Amino acid sequence: MAHDPATPNHAPGALPSPPAGPAPRPRPRPPVRSIDWTTGRLLNGRYRMVRKLGAGGMGAVYLCDDVLLRRRVALKTLFSNAQLDEEDLDRFRREVSIAHAVNHPNIARTYDLGESAGVHYLTMEFLEGRTLVDRLREGAAMTSAEVREIAVPLCQGLRAAHRAGVVHRDLKPANVMLVNDDRKAVIMDFGIARAGDEDEQHGTRAPLEQNATIPWEVTSAGRGTPTYMAPEQWDDESGDARTDMYAFGVILFVCLTRRAPYRAESAEALAMLHKNAPIPDVAALVPGVDRDLAKLIRHCLAKRPQDRPDSVDAVLNELQRGARRRKQVLSLAGISLALAGLLLLTGLGLWTMAKSAVMQEMRPSQARLAEVIALQMDARALDEVNRTKAIDSPAFVRAHRVLERYKDSNPELLSLYVMRSTSHDNQYEIVVDLLPKDRDLNGDGVISQEEQGSAPGRRYDGSGTPAMAEVLRTGRAGSDTDFVADDWGLSLSGYSPVVEDGRTTAYFVGVDARNDQLERLRVRLAVLFSVVWLLGTISVTIARLVMDRRAQA
Repeated sequence: MAHDPATPNHAPGALPSPPAGPAPRPRPRPPVRSIDWTTGRLLNGRYRMVRKLGAGGMGAVYLCDDVLLRRRVALKTLFSNAQLDEEDLDRFRREVSIAHAVNHPNIARTYDLGESAGVHYLTMEFLEGRTLVDRLREGAAMTSAEVREIAVPLCQGLRAAHRAGVVHRDLKPANVMLVNDDRKAVIMDFGIARAGDEDEQHGTRAPLEQNATIPWEVTSAGRGTPTYMAPEQWDDESGDARTDMYAFGVILFVCLTRRAPYRAESAEALAMLHKNAPIPDVAALVPGVDRDLAKLIRHCLAKRPQDRPDSVDAVLNELQRGARRRKQVLSLAGISLALAGLLLLTGLGLWTMAKSAVMQEMRPSQARLAEVIALQMDARALDEVNRTKAIDSPAFVRAHRVLERYKDSNPELLSLYVMRSTSHDNQYEIVVDLLPKDRDLNGDGVISQEEQGSAPGRRYDGSGTPAMAEVLRTGRAGSDTDFVADDWGLSLSGYSPVVEDGRTTAYFVGVDARNDQLERLRVRLAVLFSVVWLLGTISVTIARLVMDRRAQA
C-alpha cells in the first residue's frame, strides 16, 4: 500500500485538529500464515506460486500459475490469526460474489474462492502494469491530459458497478491498476463494496485507528480509507454511488497535486476537515490546470451527496465533452473537406469543358490572324530594324502601323509583336512590339511591369512556349495549346512565321488575345462553389449540433 505524498498538516482553509491525548498504540497487523509453496507442490492441487506481489490491509497477494486452466492469476490470501472473526471472512466472500456481479473490462475479474490449511484465498485476474499509487510515488504530478486518460476508464468501470447495484466504497489509487493495454485503468478490490440490496447486518465495524503514523491508504475495519472517505462515511453511513464520486474526486485531486485535499494528525480531526473545511481549489494549486477538470473535482468533493454529480454518466459527460468537441471538429472538418473536394472536382469539370469549347474556337482564329499579319511584314525591313534598333526608322514605323491597325480593329487583343530567333534554342529578340517604350497608362507616375515597353533587341525566353519554335520549324501558323493566366487575365497566343520568297525566315508574328467571357466564368464558378461549400458546411454543422443535443436529452 502507498502513503499520501508529503503535504502540510492542514489544507488551505482547513479546520485545526482538536487537542488529543496520547495516541493509542497501533494495533500490529498479524502476519500472513505461511503457505508451503515449494517446488513441485501446489496449493489445493491447482495454484503454484511464482512470486509475492505485495501485502495489503486484509492480506497478501501472490502471482501464481493456475495449472488447471493454464493461466496466470493473482491470488489474495486473508490474514490468519485469532483476531480475525466471521465478519472478516464474510467481507472476503462478499468480494468474490460482488465482483462476479460486475462484468466490465475496467473491473478486475475475480475467478475463485477457496481455503487451504486454514488460509482463505481468492484468485483474480492478473493485470500487467502498476498501481496508480506506485505511479504517484515514482513520478511527478500528472498532467490534465494524463488524468483525463485514466479518469474516463475509471468512470466506465464505476458505471458498470453502479448499474449492477454495487458501490465500491474504498476507491483509491492503491485500488486502481494502470494496465498496459487499451483499457488504461482497471478498478480492483471490492473487499468492502456493498450491493444495493444488502442490509448493514454485517456486524459492528471497528472505529478508525487514530495514529498519524499509519498510512492513510490503509483500509480501517471495513469502513474505507480516511483520505478518500466521503463525509457521510465518517458518520457510519454506508453511502451510495455519490460516495464513490467523492473518492473519485479525491483521486483526481491527488493525481494533479500529489497531495491529499485534507491532512490531520487524528481520525477525528480528519473527519472534521472532510465534513466542514472548504474544498481546496486545484486551479490555485496547479498553474495551467484544465479549468473544466478543476471544476469537476470541486463538484465531486461537495460535502453533501445531493450536491455531487447525480451519476457516473454525468461525470463521463463532463470528462468527454472536450473529446466530443474535438471529434465534432474533426468530423465537420472531414465533411467540409469532402464537400470542398467534390465541389472542386465538379467546378474543374465544368471549367475544363468550357475552356475546351472556347479553345476549339480561338486557336484557329489566333493562328489565322497571326498569319494574315505576317503576310504584311517585309523581312528586309525587319532586318533593318534588327540592325539599327531605332524605333523612329521608316522600317520600324511601317511595321508598327500594321500592328496598330489590327489592334484597333480587335479590342480583345492584348499584344502584337514580331520576334526573331537567335542562335540559342528557345531564345528570341523583340524586333517590333506594339508598345516599344515605357508608358504611364494610368497616370500614376510609376511605370509598372505591365507598362514597360519592349524596345527592339530586348531578349525573350521562350522555353515555356514551345509553339514559337514549332512554327519556325514547320513554317506553318499555330497557337498555344492552353490559356495563360496572368495579370491581364486569361490569354491565348497565336504565331505565324514571316515568309520571304517562299522561304521561312527567322522572324515570326505573335498575337496575344484575352477572353473576358471565360475569365468571368472562372470567377463566377469560384464564387458559386465557395458559397455552396459555405452553406453546406453551415447546414451540416447545425444538423450535427441538433443531433447531439437530442442525443444528450
